[in-house]
Amino acid sequence: MLPPNIYYSAILLAAGVACLVVAVMIWYFRREAAGAKPLAIFLLGLAWWDVTYAIFWVDIPAITPYFWLDITLAGAFTVPTAFLIFALEYSNARRWLNRPFILALLIEPVMCFILLWTDPWHDLFFGGKRALNTVMILDAGPVHWANIYYSYLLILIAFLILVVTYRRSKGVYQRQAAMILAAAVVPWLVHVGFVLSGGGLLPNADMTPFIFSFTALFIAFALIRYRLLDIVPIARSALIESMGEGVLVLDSNDRIVDVNPAARRELSPDFSLGDRVESAFKHMPDLVEKFSKTAQARTEITVGEITLDLSISTLLDAKGRPMGRLVVWRDITALKQTRDKLEKLAITDDLTLTYNRRHFMELAESQIGFARRYGTPLAFAMIDLDYFKEINDSYGHQAGDRALAGLAGILRGNIRDFDIIGRLGGEEFAILMPKTDEQAALQAVERLRAVVAESPFGLRADSIKITFSLGLTEFMGGRDSLESMLRRADHALYEAKRTGRDQIVVWSTDTEEKFTPPA
Repeated sequence: MLPPNIYYSAILLAAGVACLVVAVMIWYFRREAAGAKPLAIFLLGLAWWDVTYAIFWVDIPAITPYFWLDITLAGAFTVPTAFLIFALEYSNARRWLNRPFILALLIEPVMCFILLWTDPWHDLFFGGKRALNTVMILDAGPVHWANIYYSYLLILIAFLILVVTYRRSKGVYQRQAAMILAAAVVPWLVHVGFVLSGGGLLPNADMTPFIFSFTALFIAFALIRYRLLDIVPIARSALIESMGEGVLVLDSNDRIVDVNPAARRELSPDFSLGDRVESAFKHMPDLVEKFSKTAQARTEITVGEITLDLSISTLLDAKGRPMGRLVVWRDITALKQTRDKLEKLAITDDLTLTYNRRHFMELAESQIGFARRYGTPLAFAMIDLDYFKEINDSYGHQAGDRALAGLAGILRGNIRDFDIIGRLGGEEFAILMPKTDEQAALQAVERLRAVVAESPFGLRADSIKITFSLGLTEFMGGRDSLESMLRRADHALYEAKRTGRDQIVVWSTDTEEKFTPPA
């Protein structure tokens, strides 16, 4: 045995405490994050390895001469397995992490630990060379060497997994993967240096716990620098990075743990990964407040002059527990403008820019239902452009179209905002006047008739005046219907045209009696 070495012990103790502190932080504050639990176990194994080896170097009495050296191996057996599981979780290869696979990984370290403490009965671990391994195990039995090869095989597999993760990742994920990859390289590099230097920094001491402590500190730096465990470590394809939609991942504490370039353009200039959503969107406080507690949503929102299609969905872990939210949005301003135009075209007569017959009838049915339900008055007028056939015959169909458009323009410009006007077909129009009784409606349409009669229309080189005839009726309550109102207004319109045109006739039983359907 070598004499106590406070220098070795202090370095090991500092490394062990660092690993323990980081492990406790992860376990208590981040254990639900992907990779957190295996990383915490990895760090706890290192803390055990470092601290027990530190105690060995200060030569504290124990129940056997090799007790402190042997008990360090509990950490040594744990570290490779925990590191592999961490790499699998970090790379999102969780399909491997089922119970049979994890139990299979535990078989080797458990068996090695049992064979270590029962070695005096079978010499499989030390191979009868216990006395040659007083400060570190340099030569031993078949179980020891099998464990060495197995442990470095696990580390190599974890290293290759991290390489694949690095190559597939983009942006901040790639930087995180680079840090973890660098940490995984350290054990190999330092081991080579140890062999070449004949002991290097710590002659006669086992460098392995030091090596893996450096790895742990690299990961701790990644935790601080890139907020590693606040981020869902999924290797994303270039598609996510280049897609036009904004993609945002929030953790359970509403911190932004991932963002693609399209989304980053919408965030505050001083944004950094890990900021809370209200800080990143501080220029949109109302929007943040509206959706701060929304677990699922699909809606359209307007931000300034931009319309966005917003989707919010809950992210679940392997056990179905909420672990954050995925927020995706895309700019649909142009799409909405096109959609609005198409919707308007679907309900508008393209010549007169009034509602087409179908949509007018739908609105009329709705207004009749309202009037029936609440007992409010409702007036209905049917208009026919006078001498429209003569205009077409004298000036051509294009002139007739201009006359119809001109008449519609005057009608639209001289009715109330809540009045409804539509083209029923040919030269016929209809006006629906909500909350208007027959007398008020008569005054309104009389003003319309006078305005139209006084407005000149240019048709070719001529300027002519046009007039219209109008039949007026009102909703009679009860079982009165749109069909009945149309019939009454049409009869009154027929009477207005029969008796001279350019006039208004209000429906009455007299007009009904005088009505004779045209041949």
